[in-house]
Amino acid sequence: MKGFKLIYLPFILFFVLCGCQQQVLNDKEEQKVKEAKSNLTQTLDVREAVWGQLTEKEKEHIAGSWKDASVQKITLRESMGQIKDKTFIGKEVYMVDYPSEDSPSLGGIGVYADIKSHRIIGFGYRD
Repeated sequence: MKGFKLIYLPFILFFVLCGCQQQVLNDKEEQKVKEAKSNLTQTLDVREAVWGQLTEKEKEHIAGSWKDASVQKITLRESMGQIKDKTFIGKEVYMVDYPSEDSPSLGGIGVYADIKSHRIIGFGYRD
């Protein structure tokens, strides 16, 4: 009877270790999903945060609301517009692009914002 149990011990250990490994993989995958959702939420929030900092006069040129804006991360260059805070030049920032009610040749209204604070740091040129 004792020999019978020892034969199955390696198999039992194998299955237990496989189960532990799978749990570790599941935990890592769950963490990646949480991080992706967090990044998406932060990206969506920047549109509204920047919208709240715009003046009523600036908003008059925007078609729709903050929900209509698109967001992307870019590396800011001085030649990209009127940059209020020059310390962000060469760094990654959000560019929030609001559609405009003005002439289509002018394009949308691009606003640069700090990734951490969502504070407006400048505006893009319009054609």
